[in-house]
Amino acid sequence: MKIAVDGYELGREARGVGRVIDNILIPLFDLLPGAEFLIYTKESIGKYSHPRASEQVLPSPGGYLRWQNGPLRRALKKAKPDYFVATNYILPLIAPWKSVLIEHDISAVSHPEWYPRRYTFTRRFLIKRSLEKAAFVVVPSEFIKSEIVVFFDLTPEKIKVLGWGIEEKFRRAPEESALAWKEKKGLKGKKVVGYLGFLNKRRHIPSLVQAVGSLRKDFPEIILYIVGKDLSGSRSGEMAQALNQDWIKWEATLAEEELPLYYSSLDAFAFLSEYEGFGFPPLEALACGTPAVLLRRSSLQEIYSDVAFMVEKPDTEEVTEVLRTALTDKTECRHLLEMFEKKRSQFSWLRTAREFSLILRDINST
Repeated sequence: MKIAVDGYELGREARGVGRVIDNILIPLFDLLPGAEFLIYTKESIGKYSHPRASEQVLPSPGGYLRWQNGPLRRALKKAKPDYFVATNYILPLIAPWKSVLIEHDISAVSHPEWYPRRYTFTRRFLIKRSLEKAAFVVVPSEFIKSEIVVFFDLTPEKIKVLGWGIEEKFRRAPEESALAWKEKKGLKGKKVVGYLGFLNKRRHIPSLVQAVGSLRKDFPEIILYIVGKDLSGSRSGEMAQALNQDWIKWEATLAEEELPLYYSSLDAFAFLSEYEGFGFPPLEALACGTPAVLLRRSSLQEIYSDVAFMVEKPDTEEVTEVLRTALTDKTECRHLLEMFEKKRSQFSWLRTAREFSLILRDINST
């Protein structure tokens, strides 16, 4: 069995889509002992050394679609794989191979108001075509499955909900390490609310800023620590202006190895997102023993409603009060974190990879 994998999003520090592929791919080598893996990337990674796996770097002529329908398609035509794992939302326009498609979300289709019109038109066409041509479609949540069924009328049996996992490195850091991290970042003695992720319209960053600002009346030492790149699309710098407060610390990125320290140094983590296919940041925060405040929407409601504080709507008053509870009600915080630890084993990449291997075994019957 020859399995080809679209590894465009893989990298030495893969995040998002690349992180999903990386964590599923490595266990597959042992779960499918009779398979040969062809991993196509846009850069040399050198991470997938295995007797039955080969990593091939394909030149990137400019953008994913050109790479996918140029170098990747030509390589697949030459290799003639038995199965193709399309990891990045869409299939090549010409894709005669039996394919498993990973559809992380369809926000461009269900919420076109968040994107340029030309992008959403093209995206809807490509996603629809890919969903129809794939033998199976893998999604991270029941929420995304239901959206695909509603917007594309796809047969539910064709869609497999796997759910993603959490890496073992996301554990509570020792108290002395977290305190040293806070001192290094100038946060010693502060109460810290954190947010990590892209800064865009659906994440309600202004509401979070206003809520933390309101809490400063009772907690003058409180700090909002934001990590993320500004993708809000504001041409006037509105996001940067809103975050230009002496009680807000904003960094575009953190090194991967620093993330457990970041989460462990927080008193609460807030993620007021309207739409997520899965939502890694809340999972990471909870795994590091930090209570999370989330908006009761999309997959966040499905996955985290029994382990996190939930906000019904992202208005300043409600966010302020729920954040206040997360910062002061130690009994409820302890209860929610204990509930998370009880279900932590559900967030296993090995389990996800095992279920993915079964899909590849079953693809012959389609």
